[in-house]
Amino acid sequence: MAAIEKFKQLQEALPPSTAENVDLREDLLLEARKLVLSLERQDNVVERVCYQLWETAAIKIGVNLGVFHLLKDSPQPKSTAELAKSTGADPLLLGRILRILGAYGAVEEIDVDLWAATIVSDTFAEPKNEAALEMCFDFLSPGWLATPAFLKEIGHQNPTSPTKTAFAKAYDFPNGGTIWEILLSTPHLTAVNAYMATFNEGHKDWMSLYPIEEQLISGAKEGPESVFMVDVGGGGGHQAIALKKRFPTVPGRIVVEDLPQGLPKDGVEGTEGIELLAHNFMEEQPIKGARLYYLRYVPHDWSQEVCTKLLRRLRDAMTPGYSRVVINEWIVPAKGASKFMTAQDMNMMASSGGFERTEALHREYIEAAGLRITGIWRPGDKVSESVIEAQLPEGS
Repeated sequence: MAAIEKFKQLQEALPPSTAENVDLREDLLLEARKLVLSLERQDNVVERVCYQLWETAAIKIGVNLGVFHLLKDSPQPKSTAELAKSTGADPLLLGRILRILGAYGAVEEIDVDLWAATIVSDTFAEPKNEAALEMCFDFLSPGWLATPAFLKEIGHQNPTSPTKTAFAKAYDFPNGGTIWEILLSTPHLTAVNAYMATFNEGHKDWMSLYPIEEQLISGAKEGPESVFMVDVGGGGGHQAIALKKRFPTVPGRIVVEDLPQGLPKDGVEGTEGIELLAHNFMEEQPIKGARLYYLRYVPHDWSQEVCTKLLRRLRDAMTPGYSRVVINEWIVPAKGASKFMTAQDMNMMASSGGFERTEALHREYIEAAGLRITGIWRPGDKVSESVIEAQLPEGS
């Protein structure tokens, strides 16, 4: 009992601002997980590992029923009968669902058949988080579940194909398929787009880490033919828009490149002076001598070999001593990597043969392409992406 009281006192001693301090929160969560693991025995481990999918499945059912919205909007706890009446669900079934949600802390069990909201239920009453759940549970999890069998089939060799993947196996693409082809065969594109639009909330953006004025704007060429930024594989151009807004007088043109289906159909809304160019980045780079070739969430989609080929295309377009490549991705710690980073690494492997990389793996493909790393700017937290700058070797 004394140990339990100490746990309660520790919780009460945490300052109210703890949840808003990202670094402190992540450190405390890690230590709390270590404490939980130290208390587990084999039966606890088996229960946690083998039954943990039911937590996600039960939350998905709660979202489908709208239970979390009802609890969030209610100033008072709600009974099972009230929730059943509002949702149209069978009261017996709903009671069973609410009990497992209560057991996992997704709702609070106030009394017998009486329920209130928690941080978990409030989280999944938000549309962006409902979209995240649909993306992960409905779209991604079949590929994740197919991964052990897929790796066994290929002799546990590191996957490198962007089409022969666990996802292609899960979604019955016998001849292989890219993650985008697979996604378009499902009804989940809207949810994926909604989640990805908010994926970086709480992350430090690259312009707060990388000294753009010193590294790029100073000494940049001016004139109608000069190109300041090429956003390679930039999709909707969100990073180009952000740069233009933060530095509205940046010299030179800003160009967003992607495959035709990846570019906005009606141009980049809200910002003039940004050009769109349909381009396959595996082919010759058409824009020569730009100040910046920027890649965000591009290398992580691909194998080392493909990333080397891509960077060689950029290398051939760069002006020595002037052009820079900036890669804005996670650098996974070689030791002590977080659950989220490592899970995302597995996700990229299963979906596209890609990586979330350590510094050594980033260096490998960058140097193989004939470039040299001239700077790394790290965010100093456990969730944000780093910035890697590369240039042509001196004397090129």
